Amino acid sequence: MATLKPLHDNILAINGDFGDMHTQAGIFIKSTIGKSEGITPRWFEVKAVGPEQKHIKPGMWVYVEYGRWTEGFTFEEVKYWQIDPNGCLAASWDKPENTINIGVHEGAFKKQIA
Repeated sequence: MATLKPLHDNILAINGDFGDMHTQAGIFIKSTIGKSEGITPRWFEVKAVGPEQKHIKPGMWVYVEYGRWTEGFTFEEVKYWQIDPNGCLAASWDKPENTINIGVHEGAFKKQIA
């Protein structure tokens, strides 16, 4: 059986949250892929990391900045994404539940710090 082994500090992940979501409260949230509101970070489950990766470990869930992952590829019937380590915004050992990805509204602006 072949295995995938990332190089350097690369991260390989599975279970990207690209589909519809259903919260425990019963709210059904349709997928926003392909729409402007779909430009948002996503959660991924880390499957493997390169030997130079010091912060992220297999089994963790990482919240990744939009567009900081590959298109994905299938290996032995499992879909994988390569994650840019610099795009990881947060990490958790627990699978995120009831998370809703909220994008920035087109009319929003950054607050100026005096």
